[in-house]
Amino acid sequence: MDKPEYRIESLTGSYEAFGMVFDLLSRHPPFADSPLAQLAQPIRRQLRTGRQVAAVSADNELLAYAGWVPTTRANAELWVADIGPLLIVDDGQDAMAMTIVVSTHPGVTAALIRRARDLNPDVKWYFKRSYGAQLRPSRKQSLQDKSLRRDDSRSG
Repeated sequence: MDKPEYRIESLTGSYEAFGMVFDLLSRHPPFADSPLAQLAQPIRRQLRTGRQVAAVSADNELLAYAGWVPTTRANAELWVADIGPLLIVDDGQDAMAMTIVVSTHPGVTAALIRRARDLNPDVKWYFKRSYGAQLRPSRKQSLQDKSLRRDDSRSG
């Protein structure tokens, strides 16, 4: 598969952007099997707050989307371990949880995640990737910003 030409940008909170994201999600597992209500609220919030990035082709086709929510490290650790729900916090967040990632090209995913981390550099990032039952098992991970790792190493 050829690497596509694309630009990474934040989408607006428009109905058009909402429809583009839904169209993309509807064609890829595990989102294609999800009820509309499970996806609509998080996507609206991500578009409205600007906590998302997208890869858009030269002819304005949506190639990939990644959206996240602010949370706390303590809550994200429970969420990643499947012990508790992910709680969104508007004040006092020290972590971001990437909740929706879909891409038509594997190489684009890493670029989206890099841009998201560049936009929010001073927090720890958490991910839970589900590829759909027929594809491969889910993955869970967290990434810490380089500046935070240096701070942690000084504290003991």
